[in-house]
Amino acid sequence: MTALVTGATGLLGSHLVDLLVERGERPRALVRPGESTEGLVESGAEIHVADLRDAGAVRSAMDGVDEVLHCAARTGPWGPEAEYESTNVRGLETVVRTALSAGARRIVHVSSITVHGNDVRGLADETTPLRTESNPYSRSKVVGEQLLKRMIEQEGAPVTIVRPGWIYGPRDVASFARFATMIRDGKMVMIGSGRNHVPLIYVGDAARGLLQAARTEGAVGRPYLLVNDEPVTQGGYLDAIAAEVGAPPPKRRLPYRLALVLGATAETAARLAHREQPPPVMRYGIQLLGGENRFSIERARRELGFVPQVNHVEGVRRSVAWYRTLSSSASAVRTG
Repeated sequence: MTALVTGATGLLGSHLVDLLVERGERPRALVRPGESTEGLVESGAEIHVADLRDAGAVRSAMDGVDEVLHCAARTGPWGPEAEYESTNVRGLETVVRTALSAGARRIVHVSSITVHGNDVRGLADETTPLRTESNPYSRSKVVGEQLLKRMIEQEGAPVTIVRPGWIYGPRDVASFARFATMIRDGKMVMIGSGRNHVPLIYVGDAARGLLQAARTEGAVGRPYLLVNDEPVTQGGYLDAIAAEVGAPPPKRRLPYRLALVLGATAETAARLAHREQPPPVMRYGIQLLGGENRFSIERARRELGFVPQVNHVEGVRRSVAWYRTLSSSASAVRTG
């Protein structure tokens, strides 16, 4: 079995490579030009460098591949619409069509729970309608899924879609490390009461669920939500981080509706100023942290045998252990 992992230097992709190596496989890792491959070299993965939009370069990486695990994406809620469309839609189509022409028997596309909206206000499952939000990431992920639906139905593409929740864990510099730093420094602000539910999934569980989706025959053409369905609240998550970093739990609160207004205002001001960098507060993050987001994984449990293994307390413990090594490295650089 030869698996190709796209986005192999990212949070989920790198852990997926590790999981495949642990299972005695030698995966192929597809990375963008210019990305550091140091960790992948150490893992023993076979590395291929290609832009997703370059069909020829992607094709050379897929020769002899049995399955394609497509983790690569343009993430984050801020940036030019064209960049999201070129990677998350046109790049996705290139990957799938190239995999089909190369004879790959299975393709798993990593989508996101955000295709159901960033504040579902209840309990959602795979039958919940897709809903775009006011950011290019959300729009591109929904369009990407619509593209795959047509390819599955009209062309028989052997594609399975997974929609992970809020992935966190070691190597999560975009979210977890930022939260841990703000909590450590007493700068974290809770959105709303803190009693809302957050759709967490530990990165190792997400990688296992993705691989189960790839290797379950009946999963072709099906979407699957992958979250840890323990009822974790925003307050419970932030308190767990505070306990591990040895800091007081966040006490300051910002009303949810007011936070959304502030986020919308900041986004508008940034757009009018033609800023490349995202504003400090955005509705995407506010809805993810402060919205009511619960998801059922009954389908994944029943059809894939997916069972989350790491609860949020243990996941936070492992993540903070990694965060301490990150902080120590940064300190050494500053003082060196």
